[in-house]
Amino acid sequence: MSLRTTAWLSARPGHHQPVQCLSSPEKPRRRSANYQPTSWDYDALLSLDSGRPGDQVHPSSYYKMKRRIRDMLLKKVEPSSKLQTIDAMQRLGISYHFEDEISNILYSISNESTKAQYTYDNIAFTALKFRLLRENGFPTILGPLGYHNYEKFITKTPSLEDANTLLLLYEASYLAFGDEEKLDVARTFSAKALKQLMPFMLPHLREGVAHSLELPLHWRASRLETRWFIDYYARDRNMCPLLLQFAELDFNQVQYEHQKDLAVVTRWWKKIGLGEKLPFARDRLMECFHYANGIVWDPKLGTCRQMLAKVSNLIVYLDDLYDVYGTIEELVLFTNAIARWDAIPNETLPEYMKALYSIIYDTSNEVAEHALKKHGCSMHYLLQKSWYDICLAFLVEAKWHHGNYRPSIQKYLENGWVSSSAPLLLLHAFAMLDSVVNMSTISPLQTKLRLVQHVSLILRLCNDSATHLDELGRGDAPSFIALHMIENGGNENDSRKAMQEHILKSWKVINEEAFDSCQYSMPFNKACIDLARISHCVYQGGDGFGTPNGLKKKQIRDLFLDPIDICNKQ
Repeated sequence: MSLRTTAWLSARPGHHQPVQCLSSPEKPRRRSANYQPTSWDYDALLSLDSGRPGDQVHPSSYYKMKRRIRDMLLKKVEPSSKLQTIDAMQRLGISYHFEDEISNILYSISNESTKAQYTYDNIAFTALKFRLLRENGFPTILGPLGYHNYEKFITKTPSLEDANTLLLLYEASYLAFGDEEKLDVARTFSAKALKQLMPFMLPHLREGVAHSLELPLHWRASRLETRWFIDYYARDRNMCPLLLQFAELDFNQVQYEHQKDLAVVTRWWKKIGLGEKLPFARDRLMECFHYANGIVWDPKLGTCRQMLAKVSNLIVYLDDLYDVYGTIEELVLFTNAIARWDAIPNETLPEYMKALYSIIYDTSNEVAEHALKKHGCSMHYLLQKSWYDICLAFLVEAKWHHGNYRPSIQKYLENGWVSSSAPLLLLHAFAMLDSVVNMSTISPLQTKLRLVQHVSLILRLCNDSATHLDELGRGDAPSFIALHMIENGGNENDSRKAMQEHILKSWKVINEEAFDSCQYSMPFNKACIDLARISHCVYQGGDGFGTPNGLKKKQIRDLFLDPIDICNKQ
């Protein structure tokens, strides 16, 4: 069977052909990845929905602050001042309260006539304008970034006075489409110049520049960036106290909504008892909720967030089943059971597999019933097909490992974007989002896969970047880095650079598909982009699922357990 037949949501319904079993030793040895147990107290998490949000403000005062911010935004005259305020609001995590006002302002700015003359200062304004318009779905062109002054700017010797312009240009460059080479030049120039200037910057600016150079804003998970930026903005000499106060209060309010969702998911997790039934697998409830929240954080979308957290947990167990514990014979049986999708599988599955199969079956059917009840559209087959696709992709990788087979990079990525789990997660998100679900909206998802595929490649490559050494130590099937080293005869550093080039190219496709092609609904576009973003963050500096380090645990505590202490800041 060609690997391309595992593509997400192949359109033809019906039962799948059984997978043929490979021979294996008579007494196969079970592998162990020696995963550490969870470090979170689930009993404590169950009580999260019984408290109240920290530093709660009276609703009337809260809405008065919203009105004051709205009035302040609408009264601003200068376009540059409006854009700076919108940028701050987005990074502070409060722009979702003012979507109509922001959309109207950006629409007005996008329709303004382009002037012919530009100064160095206009480059900063234009870079910010370009980024905000593009990431909010407005038509954009490079415009003045292609004019003479821009060409002069990127060839001059940079000075400290240029630092803000360089930073804005650097961040804008990551919104590039594939054919916008000028933004590639801008990114390379601005990154190099900022690194040269950093030793001479004031501490606050240097901190912000280091943060951006570590990972650009466009690639950062929304709520993690909000938590960091609130602290950073509070120390900005030019900060707006009203925006900061509202952002702190709103963060705690949103955190409280997320805590209620986390308690629901924890209750489900303890009820199904999968951790006790499959002790070889990673128990990563909290980390999976963090990942699900990165895909859909809007406080109004709790049902979707809860379901994504459940599916993420099941994927982790499924991954460890195929990657670590199961024999080839058992994995073939399980894959064929998923292909038939019976309430009680005909295959004689081991007890530990029966438990996982049953929960996958019930969870996926719950999502399908939700779509049928809310939208009158059946997604039962599509969801089952997505589970089969990922199982088949996992099985291919298991056979590679057991057969000591080294695929080409192309073959690895053809299979790897499916095994990344992103297509499965995004289909479940699509069914649960506040967007129209019918055959006309489902049809493009079956045929136009570029957005989903390249988001999935981001997840695959970010995962490989963090897990490469651990997987080598366990003798797993090789990752992108190992395969690239074999094919090109280079070292690990060269292969990591090649990986970054692949990631950058995929982001350009994502930008085009999400901000230009507009083939999908805005909620689904946002979920796709945010899945790519959270993938960067959970695998940045370590494996956020396999061996969560102290930084990962702190990020989770900051997002879901520890409210911002507003009183101590007064």
